[in-house]
Amino acid sequence: MQNKCKKFRLWSILLLVMLMAAGFTCHSTSRDVQAATKNGFRTVKGKTYYYKNGKKVKGWLTLNGKKYYFSKSTGVQAKGWVKDKKGRKRYFTSKAGVMVTGWLSNSKRQRRYFAPSTGYMKTKWLKLGGKTYYLYAKSGVAATGFVKDSKGNIRYFSKTGIMATGWLTSSSGVKRYFASTSSTSTNGIMAVGFKTINNVTYYFYSGSGAMATGWVENTDKGTKYYFDPTTGAMYTGTQTIDGVTYVFSDTGVCQGEKQNDPTPDGNTGSKTIKNYLAGALMPVGKALYVWGGGWNDSTRKGLSDTMTNWYNKWSANPSGYDYNNYRDLSTSNRAKGFDCSGFVGWSAYQVMQTQSGVGYGYTVVSGEIGSYYKGKGWGTIVNQSYLSQNGWELKPGDIGYNDGHTWIVLGQCSDKSVVIIHSTPQAGVQISGTTTPTGSYSSEAVALAKKYMSLYSGYSIFNYHPSVGNYIRNGNYLRWNGNTLSDPDGYYNMTADQILYDLFGK
Repeated sequence: MQNKCKKFRLWSILLLVMLMAAGFTCHSTSRDVQAATKNGFRTVKGKTYYYKNGKKVKGWLTLNGKKYYFSKSTGVQAKGWVKDKKGRKRYFTSKAGVMVTGWLSNSKRQRRYFAPSTGYMKTKWLKLGGKTYYLYAKSGVAATGFVKDSKGNIRYFSKTGIMATGWLTSSSGVKRYFASTSSTSTNGIMAVGFKTINNVTYYFYSGSGAMATGWVENTDKGTKYYFDPTTGAMYTGTQTIDGVTYVFSDTGVCQGEKQNDPTPDGNTGSKTIKNYLAGALMPVGKALYVWGGGWNDSTRKGLSDTMTNWYNKWSANPSGYDYNNYRDLSTSNRAKGFDCSGFVGWSAYQVMQTQSGVGYGYTVVSGEIGSYYKGKGWGTIVNQSYLSQNGWELKPGDIGYNDGHTWIVLGQCSDKSVVIIHSTPQAGVQISGTTTPTGSYSSEAVALAKKYMSLYSGYSIFNYHPSVGNYIRNGNYLRWNGNTLSDPDGYYNMTADQILYDLFGK
């Protein structure tokens, strides 16, 4: 019995030892399995790690297209702002630690941009999707609103940071213009002062950049300008504002209220010296010089609408007119004005005929006018020899001519200078004064030409020349026979100032 008890105790001890050994083995295996399967994010004492195959990931990690970063020394996940050794910044979300790319807005609605490939925060100028942004160098925040650079230039950025270029209208209707150029240094700069855009001139106030409309006065210079109430375009030439007509220079300066151009007294078609001169004065200040102009209108009574419309068109931009641009002698261009011989021939038709379309007209090249009119029995030729022997005396209505030019004598002054009517390049049909026979430009005729040309609204706009050379001693003259043009008004016995007063009534 005792032996049986001893055997039982021995087996009991052996069984206990075996059970204990088995328990230790099971516990050890469970711990190893747990360690072998430890993967993913783990947060320990507020710091996050990522395990892969039971080991901490260090450096960059990409999961499902998102990038994360873990310290190379500790494996701690980066969150918030991170700056590298070169001072470049990245931002990782505060909870998940995802590296931010593209645009990021904070609670203050400030926007920053992070490069898609590197995550680096962009600073300064950024071009993206055809738009331009400016990101402040220190903060990376995108500029919004009006921003002034170190040179005092102003740009405007929308609420989303897009820089304005071209025209911009505010919610209150204020219009501004921002430069649109390929250069970063000039692109987006707000226009101030006078600015020409697509050949139209505007004015933008220096403080606000707002486009001006209506009257604008430069008090320092005493000049006034007017800008269209709707478009803002600067007015030039002759313009009517609130029922009042004004004249503006090609630079926009208001010259004052438009004067009604004078209408010389006379009855064209009645064959007198006075009526001949009155007809010749009709295009003054109304017709521009055109190469070959007037030849196709040599049998027209009065001015054509084409001529007056051409004149009015260029009165808005007189400095831009150059007759050399219209020298092709096409029918359309020749109808727009007069050259010198076209004007003289047209003037003869005005006094010789009472209606348009009679015959072929009286226009020939300048050097042939004397012989042509003499051949028609209209007058005689007075040459330089005759003039020198007769005190350089000229008569009203005499037609001067040489191979390059032709003109009509309106009258002679007491100092022997002559007031003439002619069509001259860069301006058109005008009154001019010659020098005295001795060549003095301080002549009575020049003073009279200035006085009477100033009556025309175009005088302050176009490049008229009231002072010309010594035409008296240049070329020959055709003098009308009394049976061709009579002189019942006694013009042959009047001086130039008396004739002008009679024609203009002043």
